[in-house]
Order: sequence, then C-alpha cells, then structure tokens
Amino acid sequence: MLRSERLGAAAWSRWISHAYAAPPESESKRFLSLLLDIGRSDPGQILLPTSDETTWLYTRNAAQLEEYFLLYQPSAPVFGRILDKNLLAAAASKAGVASLLSWDPGSIDELRVLAPMLPYPILVKPRTHIHRVETNKGAVARSASELLQQYRQFLARERVRDDGGSLRFDPARPILQQFVEVGSEGVHSISGFIDRSRQLFVTRRSRKVFQRSRPVGVGVCYESLPPDASLSNSVRALCDELGYFGIFEVEFLSFDGAWVVIDFNPRLYNQVGLDIARGLPLPVLACLGALDDKAGLRQAVAKALAVNDNQTLVFYDRFTLHAMLVAMYMTSRISRDDMAYWRSWVKQNAAQAIDVAAAKEDPMPGIIHALSETFRGIKAIPRFSRSTPRVGSAQGESLSSARGEACGRHD
Repeated sequence: MLRSERLGAAAWSRWISHAYAAPPESESKRFLSLLLDIGRSDPGQILLPTSDETTWLYTRNAAQLEEYFLLYQPSAPVFGRILDKNLLAAAASKAGVASLLSWDPGSIDELRVLAPMLPYPILVKPRTHIHRVETNKGAVARSASELLQQYRQFLARERVRDDGGSLRFDPARPILQQFVEVGSEGVHSISGFIDRSRQLFVTRRSRKVFQRSRPVGVGVCYESLPPDASLSNSVRALCDELGYFGIFEVEFLSFDGAWVVIDFNPRLYNQVGLDIARGLPLPVLACLGALDDKAGLRQAVAKALAVNDNQTLVFYDRFTLHAMLVAMYMTSRISRDDMAYWRSWVKQNAAQAIDVAAAKEDPMPGIIHALSETFRGIKAIPRFSRSTPRVGSAQGESLSSARGEACGRHD
C-alpha cells in the first residue's frame, strides 16, 4: 500500500506486507512517478483508488499505469460526469433519479440576477474535490445578500492545483444547490459493486448519524439498515446512465416525499469496513474484476447476495467521536442531553460496533490513528469554532432538535 502520511494508520497494520512512503496525492507528478517505479520493480499489482484525487490520477494516466498494474475503473469521461457535481445532477435526471435543484452561474453578474429567485436556504458547494487546496465542503446562505457574500468568499479563498487542463470544467467555480435540513431519516448510503458488464450488482444500505463538521462533513458514525430495493434500483439506473463499474457509495436524503441523490463516490469510501463485516467483500470483488476472473467474481457476488443483511451493526471512529464530544461539551456546542445520548449510543452498540482503525488483534493502527486525529484536531480548532454554533443560539437550538442528526447535514 501507498502511505502518503507518516501517521497513516493502515500502513501500521500487521496484515500489511509492504508499505511505500509516498508524496502527498496533491503532488500528482511525484505521486505518479513513484507509482510507475513501483510497477516496474514489481508488476502485476492491483490499484484501487481511495480518494477522488487518486481516482482521477489513475484514470487520467491509465495508459501508463496499465503497463505495470491491473486497474478496474471506467474511462475519464465517465468520471468527469461523476466528479463534477453539476454533471452528476444532470446524469441523475436522465436516469430518472431525483436530485436536489442546482444552479451554475457563470459569474457574479449572473448570480446577482439569479439570487432573488432562488428557494432559500442555498448551499454554496465545491463543484469537485479534485485538485482542491482547501478542504471545506461548503457554506449555507439564507438570503440573496448572504448568498452573494458567501459566493464571493468562496471564490476568494478557493485554490486549485494546475494539472495541465485535464478537467473539462473550472474546478474553482462552485455550484449552488438547494439546502435541506436532515430530518429523522438521516443521510442514507447505498454502497456496493457493479461489474464491467453491469450484470452483477450487489448493495448494502447504511445511515450516517454523526459527522465531523457542519453544515456538511465526513461521517464519524454509521448505522446499518436493511435493504431498500427502490434505492438500489435507483443506483443501478444511475450506474447504467453513467456507464460506471466498480466500487461505489451513493448518498441520498429524504426531501419533499422522495429520496434524492446528493453524492456519488466512485471508489473505496469511509465506512467500507461496515459493508465488509456484513458479507460484502468489496476490495475482493474489485480485485477479481481487475484479474478478469469472471467465474470467481460471479461466485463471490452470488455469495454476497445470499447473506442475510438484516443484522444490526454500527461503524464508528471511536477516538474521534469521543474527542469531538468532549470538545463540543467544553465549548458549549452540545447540550447535556445530546452528550448523554451519544454516550448511551456507544454503550448500547458496543457489542456490534466496528471501529475505523482499532482492533484488539491489530492494535497499532488504532494507536497511530489516535495520534493522527489529535494532530488534525489541533489544526482544526479555528474552523471548528467558526462552523459549530453554541448551544442556546438560534442555529444551535435547531441543530439539537433531533438527536442522532444533531451533527448531520447533507454533503
């Protein structure tokens, strides 16, 4: 595996046979050069992307990488429609899958004309996460004047890395999307695998119940859910429209009586361990696809489909959850009732909980992850203070109105 951070937890696992020290993914030329060197010295390995950045890097340079590695992912035009959230919404519409309203003003002047006609609140969000220097996920505007302010601020702070013009859209220009407060249903994920022929298809469903930041952010806690044929069929229709194959996670939220798609991750994702524990060995399926082992892949998918997927499991980042709760409580950003709820949630789910890094039989990744999260948490203090309202403020009261969604928003 490639380790681009010294405190990369997975590289310390007892199950890793070899880890390569790599430059950050953002340094794409150096990252690619190292990959090619590894491939030349040990050809035949399988490359699976773990981020939008590596997804695009592997796709854009597939011709070079396929000389030494086995890949299992579609072409750049397919990923272009997925990784540009505006094009993804258009693809969802063609596939008959509901999505939130979105707008793509080309300039401040266009936005000034559009702003008074929009249904507020509006989320100003990154068009893509490829080549971004910033890591923020967006800001909510609740009036036309606030939208213009947020849009200008986004443009002023947004920085993207030049990659020679491989993208057919401007990654620095945000899009606008109707913003929806997450209700008791939460954000649902349909995750799984579809093969190159798009005949083999298997999914699992889960719900994100706690996340790192507001109004949008990476999940910290997830709960398993039983299958939903309607949502799975929507994902299959979307994959068919896009021409996508491989591992995926597609996020939905409930709005106006329907489930609407809000994101598509065409790669390994945060809570993949939850699905593996539920009998869906996604990395194995992708590897069998890359090896073109059709019989083995059919057998593995059939076995995953036969699993009883009604068991209750949770997936969480225990260290980060506790650290966030302590920080929120000490800074008056969570109520006592909500604090008690999450402590009870942890205790009630202890027997069926899967941690993102910690395991009794493999302790080092958990230790390294805790060190990494401590370092990241210290750096994130200013952003946490800005983005997380105190309990008692108008926004803070609304955020605490539904436990389990107190830290949940759509991404």
